[in-house]
Amino acid sequence: MDTVLGLSMTPTIVGWVLVDGHDADGTILDHDDFPVHTGGGMRAIDTAEKVAAAVFRAQDLAATLDRRVHVIGVTWSDDAAAEAALLLESLTGAGFDNVVPVRSAQAAENLARGLAAVIGYHKTVVCVIEGDSTTVVMVSVSGEKTRTAVKQVGGGADGLIHWLTTMFNRRSWHPRGVVVVGSDAELDSVSWQLEEALPVPVFAQNAAHLALARGAALASAQSTEFTDAHAIGSPPPSDPPQQLRSRPPSYAGALTALVAGALTFVTSVSLAVGLRVVPDKAARPVDRVAHSSSTSHVAQAPAAPPAQVVTPVVQAQPTVHAAPPPPHPSVTSPTAQPTAEPHSLPEPAPTGPPADLPAPLPPPPPPAGPPAEQPPPPPPNPHPLLTRVLEHIHGHHDPAPDEPAPGQVPPPNGATPPP
Repeated sequence: MDTVLGLSMTPTIVGWVLVDGHDADGTILDHDDFPVHTGGGMRAIDTAEKVAAAVFRAQDLAATLDRRVHVIGVTWSDDAAAEAALLLESLTGAGFDNVVPVRSAQAAENLARGLAAVIGYHKTVVCVIEGDSTTVVMVSVSGEKTRTAVKQVGGGADGLIHWLTTMFNRRSWHPRGVVVVGSDAELDSVSWQLEEALPVPVFAQNAAHLALARGAALASAQSTEFTDAHAIGSPPPSDPPQQLRSRPPSYAGALTALVAGALTFVTSVSLAVGLRVVPDKAARPVDRVAHSSSTSHVAQAPAAPPAQVVTPVVQAQPTVHAAPPPPHPSVTSPTAQPTAEPHSLPEPAPTGPPADLPAPLPPPPPPAGPPAEQPPPPPPNPHPLLTRVLEHIHGHHDPAPDEPAPGQVPPPNGATPPP
């Protein structure tokens, strides 16, 4: 299969696009750009070498895709004429016999036609801003016929706004939409003014160098077919000298239609034209999967904590033996604890004394025996009168008679646990 390589050169940047199809009417296989410094002399030679290296890389890329470069279209601005001449010479010397020079106006016209077809307007104006000069391409589509007219407008942004408003006031030829192509700084200042001044939607597109490269690819593919068709009879017309006179590269919204991927309404409304926005939609299902997995983990989490809540209770009573294997014995532990749990559950609540409470609870029955044996001291009280006198002296009327005392001894023991 064939591909077409389009290349554009400006004083500051070079861009190229590799278009699929013999007629350069397919998709963009790849594109790239890089800054350059013009000025003649060694700078021009260095720029030409960089661009030639980019052409070789594009050719290798096409070979990896099982395609060949059918034709190479090169266009440039007048400020980069020296670099373009050296590039054409170097490519020809390297064996490329399919290099076609394309004037910028011709590339702009081809791109403007494609842009009008993509937008769907029968009448479209494409404005390419380059410094103080603006190239205006007017496209009119009627049935299968497409007519174009190119005009050069000076005066920068103010001159362009004045010319467009005057065109609408004359009521002669009114476009359905206006496309502005230029740098980011130029678009920021001009597009909004045009939107307020014109009664039609205004589109803005940057990266004009890639748009011009696309136009060069389209124009070069058509030019080779034209020469091939006339090669049998008459020789092809030679207009290169006249083609180089149009200086401003009227990039004609090429990138907007087929290269960059999108046209943007200045009124914050987007009109998607390319494929650059598709990856954002593919990321949404990934988020949904992440949410579904998180919910599954949350459902399993609550099931685990209850098992852990029971295990600490088991560890509290069998302090030494049941502590290491709590997970499995947790099922058997509840059977052995039903008797002790009712007393242990309310007491571990005061997290402070849990260490003391479990120890006193088992001992209380044994120590309860010795205090009950303390009644023997009353036998040594053979003098109840002395005890009563002492109680009267100290003001104690507690009946410490013979046998009520053992019944009152447990209350002090019962009073000790509360603190």
